[in-house]
Amino acid sequence: MQDGITFTRAYIKQQSLYVNNQQPALGAAQIVLNVVLGPPFSWRANRTTTVISISTAGGTDYQVNVPTFGRLDTQWLVDGNGKIHQLGGEITLPKIGTSKLPTKICPQYDDNAGNITFRFDSVPDQAYSAYLDYQQKAPLVTGAAQPLGTISDENADLFFEGMLTWASLLVNDARFPIFERQFVAHLLSRQDGLSEQAKIIFMGQWNEFIRTAQRAQSITQGAASGRMQ
Repeated sequence: MQDGITFTRAYIKQQSLYVNNQQPALGAAQIVLNVVLGPPFSWRANRTTTVISISTAGGTDYQVNVPTFGRLDTQWLVDGNGKIHQLGGEITLPKIGTSKLPTKICPQYDDNAGNITFRFDSVPDQAYSAYLDYQQKAPLVTGAAQPLGTISDENADLFFEGMLTWASLLVNDARFPIFERQFVAHLLSRQDGLSEQAKIIFMGQWNEFIRTAQRAQSITQGAASGRMQ
């Protein structure tokens, strides 16, 4: 984290990003990690797996301790004979009492203590092992000395560029549009498997996020200017 902050300050004339209790530096770092590791992006270094044993007796809901869980990547079932069954992912599912081969799963509940309750779209008709590959959520940024979570070394430049983008916006640097385009272009270029629709959705959300941040920054600067007068 500190390397990214030091790198950024070199571009913004050494202006401090530690204004109050290491903020806005740590807040900017959290925003960048959330963007890089959040949807729709999927990274090898951020992917891990867990297995859930399900059965008729277990019903539809299964609580699993997965404190790093962010979102499902891929999932499938394996029966007692080793046969693989496809399993779709959903955002939410209703409670169903029918017993059959499950075809869908969702992370239904999160107790904010690392326990996720996964729900299947039916009571299993027999015992299965549910294999879940998932993207891990961005770690909580608590200090500049911590590492970049699951961002791989080869993609560390994305964190640096994201920090530079956010810092240049905060200090009203005229080069902000240049830094922003570079960050977004590099971020999307590392995601060859991303669909065009996913890219369009991301860009729409990103552009709205930046416009809102710019408006807030403009209001803040206007208020500060008024107080000075």
